[in-house]
This record gives sequence, structure tokens and C-alpha cells, in this order.
Amino acid sequence: MTRELRAALALFAAVLALGIGLEIGGAPALDPWLSHVAASGRTWSRFWLVLSHLGRGEIVAVIALVAAGMMALRRRGRDALVLVLTVAVQMATNPVLKLLFARVRPDLYQHLDPVTDLSFPSGHSAQNACLYLLLALLVHTRIGWLGVPLALLIGLSRVVLGVHWPTDVLAGWMEGAAFALLGAHVSRTLARNRKA
Repeated sequence: MTRELRAALALFAAVLALGIGLEIGGAPALDPWLSHVAASGRTWSRFWLVLSHLGRGEIVAVIALVAAGMMALRRRGRDALVLVLTVAVQMATNPVLKLLFARVRPDLYQHLDPVTDLSFPSGHSAQNACLYLLLALLVHTRIGWLGVPLALLIGLSRVVLGVHWPTDVLAGWMEGAAFALLGAHVSRTLARNRKA
């Protein structure tokens, strides 16, 4: 078992454990406290809304497809396929996790971004962590220097806008990182098998 696969499984387990812990014990005191701290950023709501919109599923999908197209043009079709499939499977998994845990959205503040689905884990956080970390792992680590902070800020924007608890965002980041590591594991396994 590779390091990537072990780390991915550990992160998936952490997401499930956190979700179960929240169901059994309820929201930790840290959630409303951190939400209140983040609420101070609501005076810059336009900035956080722009970040949040940059993290929407449609934009993540377009970036993934463009990146995959560029990889395919560089004769990296296998990695392009891994990228697209990993992001797609992550995006399909998140709503299942939301239904599994059925955590309601926070109601501490007015939601500055309209939402209609459940809260745990944060889809924005998960899909951006997955995309940008996987691009850093498959393409070049320099992408991580730009993409990973962007994914972190997008996750933070969801708390500032009042639509997620901090633990939703943490779980989303862990979910996204798990899928990125799983995608990197698949890519490296396929490359090794081809050389063998």
C-alpha cells in the first residue's frame, strides 16, 4: 500500500469519524466560536462572495476539463482521465455524504449566499481541495502554491458567509485531499504497471 493510498484512507476515515462524532455529540463549542470570529470578515462580503463563486462546481468542472485537455495535448491522456474521473467521483460522493449525515446549515447569521442543501461536508471545500491538490500532484507542485491557498480561502469564505460550520469546511478539505491523494495513487500505479 502506497503512502498516498494510506493517507487517503486515513482522511476518509477522519471525515466519517468527524461526521459520526457530530451526530452523536452535536456541534462542538468551537464551531459557533470560530463562526463568530469569521463573521468579522462579513464587512468584506463582496470579496468572500467572489471567492465562493470561484469555488462553485461548474467552475471547478471547467478548470478540470481545461487542465485535462492541456494534459492530453502533452500526451498525458492517462493523467488527464484520472484528473477528470477523480474530480467527478468526488463531486458525486459529496451529496451522498451530505445525505448520510444530514447536518443542517448554521443559523447564526443571515446566509449571504443562497443555499438549499445540507451542510456536512462542505462541497465547495471538498471540490476545490480535490482539484488543486490533484493538479499539484499530477502536473507540478507550483500549482499547489497558488491553488491550495485558494482552496483554503474558498473554504473559509463559506464560514464567513454563514452557510457552513467550520467543521463542515474541515471535513470538506479532508474529503477533497483524500480524493486527490487517491487520484495520485491511481496515476502512479497505472504508470508503474505500464512500465512493467
